[in-house]
Amino acid sequence: PGLICPHYDRIQSNGVPRLVDFDQMMKRHSSELGIGIDHNAALLISGSDFRVLSIAGQSGSVPDSLGDTFFEESSGLPGVWIKYVDVDGRVLSKVVPSSGKVEELMQRIQDPAFISLDNKVGIAKKENPGPDDGQLEPLEPKLFP
Repeated sequence: PGLICPHYDRIQSNGVPRLVDFDQMMKRHSSELGIGIDHNAALLISGSDFRVLSIAGQSGSVPDSLGDTFFEESSGLPGVWIKYVDVDGRVLSKVVPSSGKVEELMQRIQDPAFISLDNKVGIAKKENPGPDDGQLEPLEPKLFP
C-alpha cells in the first residue's frame, strides 16, 4: 500500500505544484507512505533492491547535497522523495538514496491505530480464508537515517 506521485517537481495545468496536491492527499491518507518521483527520474525495483535513475543534465527537486529541502524551481537534480505523515499531522519528506533494499522504502507502522482499513477488507478475508487472523504486528518505525 502507498501513494505515488509522478512528475512530483512539476506545476499542474491549474498552476498548483503537484507536490502541494500530493501533500494534501497524504494528509487525507495519513497511514500511507508516499513516494514522489520527479519528472526526469524513475524508481527501478528489481527483486528486493531498488535504484533511483535520472536523466543526466536534467533538473529536478533534489539538492546536490542530498538534503531534505525541496527545490521548487527544479534547480536541483532529478530524484525521488519518500513522504509520511507524523503523529502531529505534518507531512515529512526525505530524499530516497540512489540505491538500497526495497524494505527500506516500506512504512513501518508502530501503532496499529494509525492503520485505516478499506471497507472491503472483510469481504476479501471472507473470500480468502487463511491462517492469518488479520492482525497487524506493530513494527518499529524506520526511515532513512
